[in-house]
Amino acid sequence: MKALANMERIQISNEVVLLLLSLYESKGKSFFYDDLFSRDLGAFERKTMENNLIALAHYLNLNMTDARIKLFAKKPMSARTKDEFLLSNLKSALNQLHKRPESFELLVNEVGNLIKLLTKNADPIAFGTYEKQEDGMLKLKKVSKKDDLDLLMQLFERNLKTKKYELTQLIANFYVDFLNMNILTKHNDLVALILLYALLAKNFSVFKYVSFFKYFLKEKEGWQSGIITANYYWSSGFAQTDMLSRMLVNLLLKSYEEVDDMAHEYIFEKDLNKSNNIENSILKLEEIFTKEDLRKRHPNVSDATIDRTLKRLKLEDKIRPLGKGRSSKWQRIVSGNKKYGMEQLSLFND
Repeated sequence: MKALANMERIQISNEVVLLLLSLYESKGKSFFYDDLFSRDLGAFERKTMENNLIALAHYLNLNMTDARIKLFAKKPMSARTKDEFLLSNLKSALNQLHKRPESFELLVNEVGNLIKLLTKNADPIAFGTYEKQEDGMLKLKKVSKKDDLDLLMQLFERNLKTKKYELTQLIANFYVDFLNMNILTKHNDLVALILLYALLAKNFSVFKYVSFFKYFLKEKEGWQSGIITANYYWSSGFAQTDMLSRMLVNLLLKSYEEVDDMAHEYIFEKDLNKSNNIENSILKLEEIFTKEDLRKRHPNVSDATIDRTLKRLKLEDKIRPLGKGRSSKWQRIVSGNKKYGMEQLSLFND
């Protein structure tokens, strides 16, 4: 608890203060986003969950092919290996968190339940133990680190209630303490990461619409450097958590920028026929394109709508399929004249 117990040591630079002002200004738009996206909330959440699972699998370097990872992210699958069971368990844990992120509480029981989820058909995880001398006795007794975790969580809540410390700073310092206290016998860093995400998702609703782990994966090397820096003076009570805190703020700002762009596009699309809008995107894409290209441009549009549009455009001789199956591609045809093939569109043709 050396990081959380010494929060007074932290000095926030003017640059970070400006970033935080921008962050909380964006956070204030949460009600606007929730109201705007309410009609298609389910589609946004499914896409966010898929992106989270794919990014997490790559972050953890799971021994799975990209195709297999995407299948696990998109639909229920039967796991065959330890890594597949772990990803399946992570999916269950994140699904539960996403149902009511605002209800998450830092409790030892919550960590216990998370451990049970992650260990289903996978390697066991337990609370660590250490030997402690009893008062007035020479005898040593084994103590569970579950008690230390409870004290750490109580300290976090006390610091939070004082309103003396900025939230992302508190979360970063809690994370560093959890890592260094080696609370668990296995996957200590993974559980610390899930708790970090749970605290962010509880307080920043942007992660209903944008994948946290998508951005986190991009910062993997920097994050590991930040952990090394923070751990260096942790035992003396002077953990240098500034780098991690700043990275969290930047990650949050990028997430809000993305959801803001999504909001502008969504407002524009609301008054357009979705099928026509997909057709318009096809005209702007490369001549050869995939269904995945359309999904990226229209994350809130269902696969069924995309399929119907592709079928219609095929019948109208505006596109044609190249191959079959999931990896099939499509070719845009400027002219539908099959006899003479594709023609270059010219503004001044007779």
